[in-house]
Amino acid sequence: MKQTISYYLFIFSFLLVSGAMAQTTSLDEAFKSAYKNGVKAYKAGDYKGAVDQFQEALKYRSSHENSWYYAGMAFVNDGNPERAIYCLKRLENINPDYNPWVYSYIGNAYLDLDDLRKAEDYYQKFYDNLPKDPKGVATLHLARNRIEYAKRSPEIRASKNSDDQPLPLANVNSSLHDYTPQVNPTGTRLYFTSVRQGGFDYIKDSTRLTNYGEDVYYSSYENDVWQKPVLMPEPINSMSDDFGSSFTGDGQTMVYVRCGTDESIGGCDLYIAYLESGQWSEPKNMGNVVNSGAWDSQPTISSDGTRIIFSSTRDGGYGESDLYVTSLNQYGEWGIPSNLGSTVNTPLSDKSPYLASDGKSLYYATEGHPGYGESDIFYSLFDNGKWGVPINVGAPINSSGDDTNFSISASGMGYFASSRLDAANYDIFEMELPDHLKPKPSMVVQGIVSNANTSAPIGAVVLVEDMVTGELIALNKSNDETGEYLIVLPAGRSYSVSATKDGYFFYSQSFDLPDDASYAEITKDILLEPIEKGTKVVLNNIFFESGRAELKPISYVELNKAVQLLKDNGTMVIEVGGYTDNVGSDELNLKLSQARADAVVAYMVLAGVEQERLRSKGYGESSPIEDNATEEGRKANRRTEFVIVEF
Repeated sequence: MKQTISYYLFIFSFLLVSGAMAQTTSLDEAFKSAYKNGVKAYKAGDYKGAVDQFQEALKYRSSHENSWYYAGMAFVNDGNPERAIYCLKRLENINPDYNPWVYSYIGNAYLDLDDLRKAEDYYQKFYDNLPKDPKGVATLHLARNRIEYAKRSPEIRASKNSDDQPLPLANVNSSLHDYTPQVNPTGTRLYFTSVRQGGFDYIKDSTRLTNYGEDVYYSSYENDVWQKPVLMPEPINSMSDDFGSSFTGDGQTMVYVRCGTDESIGGCDLYIAYLESGQWSEPKNMGNVVNSGAWDSQPTISSDGTRIIFSSTRDGGYGESDLYVTSLNQYGEWGIPSNLGSTVNTPLSDKSPYLASDGKSLYYATEGHPGYGESDIFYSLFDNGKWGVPINVGAPINSSGDDTNFSISASGMGYFASSRLDAANYDIFEMELPDHLKPKPSMVVQGIVSNANTSAPIGAVVLVEDMVTGELIALNKSNDETGEYLIVLPAGRSYSVSATKDGYFFYSQSFDLPDDASYAEITKDILLEPIEKGTKVVLNNIFFESGRAELKPISYVELNKAVQLLKDNGTMVIEVGGYTDNVGSDELNLKLSQARADAVVAYMVLAGVEQERLRSKGYGESSPIEDNATEEGRKANRRTEFVIVEF
């Protein structure tokens, strides 16, 4: 009997253990299946599906660290910071040493919720838990950057620069992404990128119903309204993504971005094109000196066409993307880009640079400096050979959304792209900047270069030089087809602006812009005189000391052009004529004008022109070209003329 009872007890115990083992095995399989499916969904970008699977897995193992981690990261990627914080803080409670980056992700989530104090606390935990070894220095920089961001942003967010609000450009924006606005100096044309339907569409790709490919458009400002956008033609646009256009001040050189072509060096490359005879040249990849195997994008070219600043994810930067600059070298080639440095760049993303027409004011977007939300627009001034500490341009231009792609006209009207109205969509806005955030005032000089005899337009070289130092500041060109030219002269210098063309006598004009000059637009048509016997021209930039025949140093730029003209035309013989106003006696004025003409000839002989090719004659006050009754008229009459007497 006892043996029978023992036998049945053994059988019962075996069945209990076997049942428990089977149940445990079943639970383990259910956990493994849910966890495996969760990881699979997460890696596929199905974050909602991943959350469902990890929640199922946690029913079986409520302290499973990886499940809490992946669930939290799925909420991060799905834009749910509250749930992300909950999951990641559960992980923190289970294992505070799981991974230092968990504290960064929690800090980011609090940042999304505008809880800057808690964000700072968790960024500090991130920093404290990071290994302090040489391989981790870059991450330590990031942690310190985030602590500083959370600490300083409240003060910035409490201030604003204007009560006005930026206005969306209703006639320009579409229902899809519109961004990278680039306004010309006079504020009359706005180039931008759009993924709207109607461009060079990806019509065969059904997955791009909200993105028909990036194309470049422009809108003209007419009758106080931005007009309906116009699609830039081929070869600028193509079936590839084309975007981020930037232009020199005269609008005749374009740098922009093209992605995913057979000749691509990286994912996206910089291209350059030129306006020739009214048509854009075939865009040319700027090559592997400028472009890298990474993402090179969002360029801005200086008004004078000598520098390009762009954003790149290439190796060797400070963060996710950095700003770099390439400059034209002495051979007319674009040099190796250099990083703008850690004052401008941050451990995060720095992008969409815009170099204003003064050549010194840089606007760009960054996530790495304290601000209002995602990317903010900042301003940095180049002075004494280095970029200054970036300044947040403040509200209402910056918002809690993504604010980027800033550009500004020479008069101070700003344009930028923002997701403030719809987190999933960018629109273009406009707003005038407060004076303290505007670039240094500039003068825009524009007009038409034409033949003085036939009025036919001329494609001439337009030089901008410093009259004091002789420095060549910019080299532009008037349009071959229309003769139109445009130059931008920042305040704070005295300029010589000259137009030259083979077969024509050069023309020069001086512009004196003190530091306190105001923005101005000047229309100055230029008539070039053909080089032929009898041609007479006034050299506008030859100046003498008052009442004397001593040349002022600022005359040397003009005189050197005259010297070169005679060297280039070996059979030319000229007469230098001196003229005065009517102040003083006829005799004294005649004597002064002759002495001044002689001084010009002496300079040219010293510079290498043969004496026998130069004649001088003083005409005194005998041939005024303006009324001597006004100071302006008398100034015009005090002049130096060249006459071609043999050729």
